[in-house]
Amino acid sequence: MRPFLLVIILVGIGISGLKAQTTTINLDLITGKLNGGLPLPAEEEFYIRGPIPENIEIVKLKINQSKKAEKTAMTYFWTAPFGYNDLSYQVLVADPLRSNEDYHLEIGYYQKAGADQIQEVRDLIHQNIEAYLSTVTKIKRGGVKFTESDEVLLNNLSQIVTRGAYYFEMPNGEQFPGFSDITRSKLEQRSKLKMGKAKFNVTGLSENDNARAAYAEKYISELENILFAEVDQYLSPNMLVRVNETVFENYPTEKTANSLPINVGYGAISVSKGLPEQEFVASPYAGVSFPLGNRTFARFMNNMSISTGFFLSGDMKNQLDEKISGPVLDRPIYVGLGYNFFRFIRLNAGGTFITTEKLDGSNQKGFQPFVGVSAEFNLWLGIGNKKK
Repeated sequence: MRPFLLVIILVGIGISGLKAQTTTINLDLITGKLNGGLPLPAEEEFYIRGPIPENIEIVKLKINQSKKAEKTAMTYFWTAPFGYNDLSYQVLVADPLRSNEDYHLEIGYYQKAGADQIQEVRDLIHQNIEAYLSTVTKIKRGGVKFTESDEVLLNNLSQIVTRGAYYFEMPNGEQFPGFSDITRSKLEQRSKLKMGKAKFNVTGLSENDNARAAYAEKYISELENILFAEVDQYLSPNMLVRVNETVFENYPTEKTANSLPINVGYGAISVSKGLPEQEFVASPYAGVSFPLGNRTFARFMNNMSISTGFFLSGDMKNQLDEKISGPVLDRPIYVGLGYNFFRFIRLNAGGTFITTEKLDGSNQKGFQPFVGVSAEFNLWLGIGNKKK
């Protein structure tokens, strides 16, 4: 490898090893401004910092692109250090935001819930579960039937809990895990119920009682008790309740600057065609790359690129002393696929358009394979922040 390329690569490795400090933006509750009214950072991690009153134990941040559904939102938590009363919080947004997009941000503040508040939400969820089960339950001669499959039933029951406890959080930020295998087993049990034997399984019936309905009601009551027990276990006395929130709709992110990767390297061209043995000619080269993805969101594809450029030397010759030139400025032109290592070193491989000036005065054009290694620099285009 030529000395100039080695120097460039070593400098590049040193530069790429430097890590920029994570940006921190502030939320001012008095003015209601986030980041001083400026756009949010894009394509990088950043902190959101703001003041909190006493007794706040959790700050929850939900953020998603405004044009996408809420279920795509990313959720982050700040938890008060044990034994300390902090007057501010700092939440790390670990998943970078996309450039020049609008986002919905919802910041919720939670403190310890009162016993009456927890009991109120328990009762509400119990009522909604009872109402839902009565809607989907049918009693037939063959047994108790639901109009929905067990999986759909469990999913809808979990949503009832999640929505009912929307303003509540566990101290560790964990969400409702769904209903256990005990509930699943109880649901599977209904397929074994024999309504023909109902009168032998329900005691205390008068002649006017409907044994089948009473037997089904007994099963549903047992199922509800299991569901209620799991809900109550989740809604523990340690629950926190949201006491305030700050919402930003359609908040923009900054528009990052575009860049054009420039490659300067050293490569070898195979020129063995028509020669008695394998031969390579080498030269410095320069060119540009077109990444196949955004580094922040598709690192592997961003490391790959389509590259093109030309070899710089005008004095390449094969072993027959025939000059190797090309179609532009008498220089070989290359196209190929490149892959980045250490974000700075790029390995290229592809083909080269060359012209071999034969000893008899004729020119032979060809397309020959090449390999090369280069250092890559970004040429920033337009106005905007230069991203790493």
